[in-house]
Amino acid sequence: MEMSKHDMANDDGSPLREIFRDRVFNGIHQGTTWQFHRYGINCKLSGSVYAVSEIEGAIPLIHGPSGCAFHQRLTPRKMYAPIYNLPCTDLNENDVIYGGEDKLRDNINEVYRRFHPSLIAVLPTCVSGLVGDDVSGVITELDLPCDLLHVPSEGFAHRSRESLDMIMRDYAESWKDPSRSPAYDLRGCGHEEVMFSIVDQLMEEQEIVENLVNIESFGRFTYGFRSELREIKHIFGAMGVSVNLTLPTCTVEEIKRAPAAELNIVTRNLRWAERMKARFGNDYIRKWFFYFGLDGVEKFYHDAASKLGLDGEADDAIRREKTQSLQELEKYRNIFARDDFAVSTQGFFFTPYLARIYATDLKLPIKYLCVDMQLLKALNISEETIEVMITNMQEAFEEWDLKFEVITNPTLDEMSEIAKKVDHVLSDRITPPIYEKGGGVGVTDISATRYLLFRTGFSGIVVFGKYLNRELNTGKTGQNHREPIISRFNYDKIYYPMLDDNRCSASREMWSGMWSMKSEGCDNNGRR
Repeated sequence: MEMSKHDMANDDGSPLREIFRDRVFNGIHQGTTWQFHRYGINCKLSGSVYAVSEIEGAIPLIHGPSGCAFHQRLTPRKMYAPIYNLPCTDLNENDVIYGGEDKLRDNINEVYRRFHPSLIAVLPTCVSGLVGDDVSGVITELDLPCDLLHVPSEGFAHRSRESLDMIMRDYAESWKDPSRSPAYDLRGCGHEEVMFSIVDQLMEEQEIVENLVNIESFGRFTYGFRSELREIKHIFGAMGVSVNLTLPTCTVEEIKRAPAAELNIVTRNLRWAERMKARFGNDYIRKWFFYFGLDGVEKFYHDAASKLGLDGEADDAIRREKTQSLQELEKYRNIFARDDFAVSTQGFFFTPYLARIYATDLKLPIKYLCVDMQLLKALNISEETIEVMITNMQEAFEEWDLKFEVITNPTLDEMSEIAKKVDHVLSDRITPPIYEKGGGVGVTDISATRYLLFRTGFSGIVVFGKYLNRELNTGKTGQNHREPIISRFNYDKIYYPMLDDNRCSASREMWSGMWSMKSEGCDNNGRR
């Protein structure tokens, strides 16, 4: 019997399984990736370690001090599952003086002897990068029955802080005109460096197969990865298109055969796809922010079909999938229409489109959209750029005929007053029910589940609607009401979740000043 799209989204137990597992292992927060990035491990090496761990049969070898390897065993994308096999060359003072190439050579041989991997990926640290060890030269001279990969993962070669300001301004301009979407990357995360390296060092010339696609993914530990992939294959299959593989979540041999695909679906950055096109002739399409939401997903599949020369042929299949999702979504829309909502979210690339999904696809009667720009200020985004973002966001909402009040950088007291005027507050930045101190309603946390809205398929919005309906009903009945200890602390009314403590404020001011100076002397690509 053919599975319905709803069944496909739930046949692995639940597409939210990873979210709740994350909550169990990390305590009070659901999906705390953004907090780990902001307050914990936030290094290019961390992203590289995670991306390599996605490749089946691969072992990452860190070329640097043991401290680097120790801290990178936990990566923000899977904090509950440490990377246990993470060997390190353990550079010391003598290696810094005389070079660590001999130690690297010995460790590569030892890693193969111990693990017999399909791939050993050498990940230099800041130390080995500053010493100037010839990693590529060492790899070239070795003869082992496995593939070797050199990833430029040195953390000091990070992007400029000013470059992010320029990117955010360009994205804000493209909200009004999507054709102006910036064509450059947000480099320095580590994932992009791994992707470019595997294109350059592992992939082999293939005969391109018609209507075959590769999909770049965030990896198997992303919420709902398997159910999303099944839906993508289902929709593409109905269009007459086959999925070759997901990158980098595949085997080394599959990576080598990646150039057989006619089209690459790019989720993150473009550089690796541009490199594949230059070397092997594979075209690509990027998942831009305007591909979010039911209409956006429909446009994405139409644009992908056009890239493959299937204009018109895929229309019926796409329309059928969208119609089914709309039918499944209707019951949740009717339920949501009974109440008033306020939404609290971080200001970033996709904020206007996230609000449009809530208001247009889910039909949430939103009275207030509260946008916190404090994170952008911490990332060195200028006041001028933030002002452009706010203005263009307002203009986009007017064009889309979305009628709600936009409030930027509300304090906790202001949020408490807003909460008194609505039935529900949805938030992706505040998990504990701290508004209740001011007599307002509780908060429904959507910090992790909102990623269902950005999937390359229609069913994510349906599953999100089901999840939201359940959470709202739970709040009304008082079932599973939680009063975590953390909600009893006094927080800074502007820089939540920082505690209201003078020592914390002083530390934040000092850190912000030091971090903003890091960009001095960098060009627009973040290179010194």
